[in-house]
Amino acid sequence: MRKMRCFFYVKIALIGLSSLGLTACMATSLNLRQGIYNFKIQNYREAFIRLVPEAEKGCPDAQYAVGYMYYYGQGVVENKEKAWNWIHAAAKANQPDAIAAIRLLEQQRTHDPYGQPGEAFSLKNPRK
Repeated sequence: MRKMRCFFYVKIALIGLSSLGLTACMATSLNLRQGIYNFKIQNYREAFIRLVPEAEKGCPDAQYAVGYMYYYGQGVVENKEKAWNWIHAAAKANQPDAIAAIRLLEQQRTHDPYGQPGEAFSLKNPRK
């Protein structure tokens, strides 16, 4: 009887832990979806708030979107260095828009003696 009760409690604990993990995954994807949605409707500050945690967790789409917002100063103070870092991280994870952006940024850097992309440079708006 005692073994049955112990087994029951272990089973309940495992179910609780697995549902906690599922809740975290659902919250993450919800945060990402809401961040992308806010980006699309040009509510950049809310998009930035929602996407930074996802970018920090390694989500390439979020990393590119955060880099894009830093690059253009949308929802956040413009910062080309942070933009480069986020876009570069997304490109390393094979995010297609980030890969294209890195190529353009590198091309611009070779033409600009100060290492800053020129004003004519334009990043592609994040997909989704």
